[in-house]
Amino acid sequence: MIDPHPFRPCAPDERPPRPRAVVSPEGVGDRMRTAAFAELQAVHAFGWAADRYDDAPAGLADAWRAQVADETRHLRMILDRMAELGVDPAGRPVSLGLWRRLESCPDARSFCLLIAEAEERGRRGGLALVEAIADRDPVTADVFRTIAREEEAHVALATEFFGWRPGEPMD
Repeated sequence: MIDPHPFRPCAPDERPPRPRAVVSPEGVGDRMRTAAFAELQAVHAFGWAADRYDDAPAGLADAWRAQVADETRHLRMILDRMAELGVDPAGRPVSLGLWRRLESCPDARSFCLLIAEAEERGRRGGLALVEAIADRDPVTADVFRTIAREEEAHVALATEFFGWRPGEPMD
């Protein structure tokens, strides 16, 4: 299990509330909170997977370990911006669903494809947020633009090691 601090995770049988409209500061805060918590889960997941899966192809565990620094920096970028905007990380519950799914992966391939799919979803969500807020909050938009650009390399690990491409079934 990961340490969810400073976030407030949902109970196992609870779903997080739907994000409020992105046109409101609260809605932007909801998306920032969700993204930051996903980054926290990725920080823990990449290191955990590197130590857990002995069936990982040569070089993959090292690549996962290298991702931890990026994910930590992404988390810090979002948390710092949240602090500047007065968004409380624990202000609304967040889901541990990603962590639970990753934790249940039986092998390196399934973990790699699942986290790549999650990173791609997050990348696309970040770009949608950039588009929605660029005019009224260029600083937050720049944070998410930078993260989306860097997540491309994380998603590419699934292509490099397993031939998977975003949008393809994980089978």
